[in-house]
Amino acid sequence: MTDITPLSILGNPGNHDQHGAYIVTGKADFAGDRLPVTKLYGALKLANIAHGKIKNIDASRALAEPGVKAVITHGECPIWMDAIYFWGQEVAGVVADDPNTAVRAARLIKVEYQVSPFVLDPDEAMKNGAVLSDIIPGTNTRLVTNLTRGDVSAGMSSADIVLEAVQPWSASYQHNTIEPHQSVAWWVGEHVYFWVPSQHIHNAKNTFVNSLGMPGNHVHAFTHFTGCGHGDKNSANAAVIAAVMSRAAGGAPVHFIESRHDNVLVNTRQFSVKSSIKFGARKDGTLTAIDARFWGDGGRNAAAPIANVHFGLRTTYKCPAASFQVTVVSTNSPPRGFWRCVNDPPGAVNYDAALDKLAQKLGIDPYQLRRKNMRPFDAPDQDPPFQVWGGTALEECFDWVCGNSGYKDKYHAAGAKTLEDGRLHGIAITGHIDSHGTVSGASRGATILMTPDGRALINMGGARGSEGGATVCCHIAAETLGMKYEDVGVGEWGNTDATLDAGMQAGSTFTPSAGAAFYNAALDLRTKVLNFAVTRVPFRDSTVEHLDTKNSEVFLKNDVTRKLSFREVMSSAPPTAGVGNGWSPSLRSRSVGGVAVGSACNCNGDSATCAEVAVDTETGEVEIIGLWNAVDTGRTVFKQGALKEMMSGNELIIGQALFYGDIYDKATGAVISTSYVDALFPTTLDFETERLHVQDIESDDAAGPYGAHGIGEPCVSNYSAIICAIFNATGKWVDMDKGACTPDKVLKALGKA
Repeated sequence: MTDITPLSILGNPGNHDQHGAYIVTGKADFAGDRLPVTKLYGALKLANIAHGKIKNIDASRALAEPGVKAVITHGECPIWMDAIYFWGQEVAGVVADDPNTAVRAARLIKVEYQVSPFVLDPDEAMKNGAVLSDIIPGTNTRLVTNLTRGDVSAGMSSADIVLEAVQPWSASYQHNTIEPHQSVAWWVGEHVYFWVPSQHIHNAKNTFVNSLGMPGNHVHAFTHFTGCGHGDKNSANAAVIAAVMSRAAGGAPVHFIESRHDNVLVNTRQFSVKSSIKFGARKDGTLTAIDARFWGDGGRNAAAPIANVHFGLRTTYKCPAASFQVTVVSTNSPPRGFWRCVNDPPGAVNYDAALDKLAQKLGIDPYQLRRKNMRPFDAPDQDPPFQVWGGTALEECFDWVCGNSGYKDKYHAAGAKTLEDGRLHGIAITGHIDSHGTVSGASRGATILMTPDGRALINMGGARGSEGGATVCCHIAAETLGMKYEDVGVGEWGNTDATLDAGMQAGSTFTPSAGAAFYNAALDLRTKVLNFAVTRVPFRDSTVEHLDTKNSEVFLKNDVTRKLSFREVMSSAPPTAGVGNGWSPSLRSRSVGGVAVGSACNCNGDSATCAEVAVDTETGEVEIIGLWNAVDTGRTVFKQGALKEMMSGNELIIGQALFYGDIYDKATGAVISTSYVDALFPTTLDFETERLHVQDIESDDAAGPYGAHGIGEPCVSNYSAIICAIFNATGKWVDMDKGACTPDKVLKALGKA
């Protein structure tokens, strides 16, 4: 690994969240807070069939209700349709004076359907002669990944041991964000204005423009605080619905907010994945071949982002011969899409279980099997275009969780250790290179304003997607400008009329990608400040190249006593701003593996997790004794925020393993787990946080600004550690059956249910 040079601003644990005061004082403004007195309210009518077509909608009783202003259907709303593909799909909406009237009137709408057979179970959907979901014409399956390296058959033939591991379907669950989907929209002439919780407000505007066929300068989109995103707030559907409702009500402001029930039914969820993975290995554990096939349930979404579930297995471990196939299965269930980490958690729970099964057959510690086969951090990808990574610290992440958990002293054969209270003890370590966290090119833009008193304000075309994106940008701006952190603040943000597109707060891309744009904007602004400085005493006999900046001062490099504050430089300067765009991933700061600086490279996050559990064989309950999560940040930018992100990652790891999971009525196709209670969503108060441990590891990614890459998804992706620890405790693999390892499933694995 490369030693990383300390910086003045980045990584300083004393730097606080720029929006912290708004949050702790209750002044964080959400979309629904807009126009509290003058607005109307919208509610939905949802389909109560899983597959078919709308024949007729009778809204007469709803329109006759006092206070009802309008009813909309697929005829008015361009993102709705008359074809029904899942139970709970939107079919109509009501606009009324108050929320209760809107909900009551929506129930009065009568919908006549042409009902078709539906297919809910992905295994059934893949059978010959299965009922067609009609999501993909003529079929229920689509091959989305088909990659082969080397001679897999020869690799299997040369192996001492061949193991084929079939993994059942992993969990599928809705995000259940604290803030449901909502929007406030209104019209002024041919112009529409809307507030919406969004992880990518400029994309929300573009989606709106394309959906309604409007000129871009007639659409005005705004966002500020978002009550969690987790990948579920990338679309602009709520804004489109609110705007159509507003237009139907004469342009009056309409607040459309989904109920908790509707939010769970309508919106995207994590997808289930199952696999058949065959390993060839020598007796010492060296992999000779991999033949991995994955299937993912995309539900209503034919384009569900499942193609990369193999990524961690493909990139983390060296193997000369390997084949990877991924197939999307379409079922008549709600759409699958982006979750906090998209491909990696369900992919990892499949291949990590398979690796542990191989280790058991070989009689090897599964952690040592992983370490033996890891691709060296400076080695290129084994598949085209054979690029190196700008920075990975997976070995260090593994070292940290192993050392801090005491794994080497605690590990034992599966089912071999009973605690004093009679429960079974288990421990496991998993980890991988994640498919997220990259720098995403020049599509990101940034603006920084310099005020006359020598302070800076960032203008950010993004929201607060439940994390400190704006604060990260302030850190990078302050570091690059050579300013004190407290002299850089947040100006306009989340306003598409007054900001450049900072990109999505998703894919773990915001820190490296928006950060790259703000780095370049700060360089642009710094150059302008220095050009002003050389017109002032004491720098008139100098050039810009002779000057430097630090602590909000400009000084002469060879005589630091000759200096001016930014305030003094800017006191008579004209209005000034810096503008910048991001960059595509390349080795900017250093060579890796002998590859020249400037070469294209990969840029991804990575992480490792150790889980220690106790399993009660009488009740099936699993207790987390300890959870250790180490995440490679590349470079930690906003220290407080990064550690918070990792700690929340621990909570989500536990949620995925032990709590989350949709429940369906197989007779109707309806999701019946539509509340926090039904969905078993724990809160922070349900965790003993002293058992949760996190560590940021810095690999100094040569592609990212100051070496940073993304962490939002890598820090939640190893719930496989808990699943493997349960096996280590019991010697039995729990069939997750599209949900979590709940006590009943643990008992079933033990032969007690």
